Amino acid sequence: MKLYTNSIWRWSTTLLYPLLMFLDRSWTGQPHPWFALTIAIVFCFLWSDVKDMFISTGLTWLVAIPCWWYFIELPKPSFGAENFAAHLWLIVLIFIFAVLLPQTLILTTRMRIMEYYRQNRI
Repeated sequence: MKLYTNSIWRWSTTLLYPLLMFLDRSWTGQPHPWFALTIAIVFCFLWSDVKDMFISTGLTWLVAIPCWWYFIELPKPSFGAENFAAHLWLIVLIFIFAVLLPQTLILTTRMRIMEYYRQNRI
């Protein structure tokens, strides 16, 4: 599919994932795990390659989440920022096993299926 080789498409999906995660954490007030899970699954079908997924995930964890923590959560009078910072190691560990590994498996499976049908086209 030419959709996955178009550089504008690749960069827009790569940059849209951290933006949507930031907006989900910022605007919804309380976390909605089903919305984040839906975003994660949809993007498994939008990313062109595993490299794009890791770039999006890296941007999410290195730019979007620290910006959310510093600009949105820290100024609030609640203990959300302190709680997040204290449990960050656990959050990252859960993220790796509950989100990153399934995303990688879904994406690589989709890529293998597309490659199989691309090679066996009549």
